[in-house]
Amino acid sequence: MFSLASFTVGFVGCRSKQTDDGLVPVRGVVTVDGEPAVGVVIELHPESDGPALSKGVTSDGGMFEISTHRQGDGVVPGVYDVTFVWSEFNVVSRSQEGDRLNGRYATKKATSIQWNVPDQSLFDAGTIELTTTD
Repeated sequence: MFSLASFTVGFVGCRSKQTDDGLVPVRGVVTVDGEPAVGVVIELHPESDGPALSKGVTSDGGMFEISTHRQGDGVVPGVYDVTFVWSEFNVVSRSQEGDRLNGRYATKKATSIQWNVPDQSLFDAGTIELTTTD
C-alpha cells in the first residue's frame, strides 16, 4: 500500500505544472459518510452567474482531477462554488438518475463548499468529506 501511495504522489508531482493556457491543475479526494466515493460529479461555478465550465468525476479511491478543456488540465485561478452530485446510471434509460447526496451539494445555493484556487502550479483540494444526512 505504501509503495502505491508513493507512486501516486510521484506521478501527480510529475504532472503538476501549470499549463500553458494559465490553468491550475486541481486534484483531491471525495469521501461520503467516511468512505471514498466513485462516480461523484464535481462542478466548479465561478462567482459570476456564468455556467460551470470545469468539472471532474471521482474514480477509484474517490480521487478526482478537474478539467476545463481536456482531461486534468485544471481551472483558471479564482473563487468557485463547488457542487457535487452522486447519481446512478440507469441501464434502461441510459441516463444518470437521482442524487445519493440528497441534493445537499447539488447547486450553488445548496453547497457550502467554496475554493479559492490561487495562481500556482497545483491546487490540492485535499479530502472533501460529504455526508448523506444532517
